[in-house]
Amino acid sequence: MTTIKEIALKTGYSTATVSRILNNDLTFSVTDATRQAVQIAARQLNYISINANQFSDFNLAVIFSINPDEELEDVYYIKMRQLVESTALKNGLNITFYRNVSDLPETVKGVLLIGKFNQDALNELIEKEIICVFIDSNPNPGIFTSVQPNLEFAITRALNEFKSRNFKKVGFIGGNLWNQGDNAFQFEDLRRRYFESYAMEISVYSKEDVFIGPDFSTSSGYQIGKEILNKYSNGELPRAFLIGSDSLAIGVLRAFNDKNIAVPDTTAFISINDIEIAKFSSPALTTFKINISDMIDEALNLLHQKILNPKKISPEVVLKSPELIYRETFPREINNA
Repeated sequence: MTTIKEIALKTGYSTATVSRILNNDLTFSVTDATRQAVQIAARQLNYISINANQFSDFNLAVIFSINPDEELEDVYYIKMRQLVESTALKNGLNITFYRNVSDLPETVKGVLLIGKFNQDALNELIEKEIICVFIDSNPNPGIFTSVQPNLEFAITRALNEFKSRNFKKVGFIGGNLWNQGDNAFQFEDLRRRYFESYAMEISVYSKEDVFIGPDFSTSSGYQIGKEILNKYSNGELPRAFLIGSDSLAIGVLRAFNDKNIAVPDTTAFISINDIEIAKFSSPALTTFKINISDMIDEALNLLHQKILNPKKISPEVVLKSPELIYRETFPREINNA
């Protein structure tokens, strides 16, 4: 029988690399050329893995509970849908999208859940013992497994950046979440909670400098931007704003640009998500990059483990720390005046 070591010798890659590729480790990032070279060598040597194709034989589902209008307003979810589709295609996975938990056929072995779910949907997941992993949120960490961005890390890091520049007056701009339903735990915006808690701790918090719009869209940001400028027409703007999403930040920037408010000289911005347009805004956004692809890979790997060992894996929350990408709205060096 052909061994991993023999394939490693033939390809020139390490045994660890060969093993992770042949066992379809979705958290392992390699080039398509490397993956293909290992797979070709394995076929040429008639390698048989007991784990090969286990995942691709399962019928998997994605519950994407973001309606089309909302999806168009939030580029973050558009990108998430696209990456789920491309990841499934790349790994040969059979994935079908559904809108509601009640739409799931009995043949589905595992489910990824994206969006906001009411209590009835959550009860159905529990009662039917559906094997599932949430991406981006978790309605009940004591019951469900999830992969999420570490928003507490991002908020804390941003506020520490502001404090290091001796900014005394810091504001927050956020939005209300889609589809709030009747599950208060699920739909609380953690960004605002983390901001208020830590801003109070480091003495830069003022309730009057917190602005919450109807959602996280660009249009909502534009309206909030105009509200802020009206409120501070005869007073001093906060020296910096932490903004809950890039889409919001782009709307605020437009409102500020309309009135010739200089960013970052008058007020600085740090936002969250690092959507594609963030680097092309004027000025370009300093923002936390959430690695959506990494979250999807991790979620699929966790789902695979749960399918293979449904009674042996306890619920867990995996947090992925975003990376701060410095651009023009908060450069590495900034005038503190």
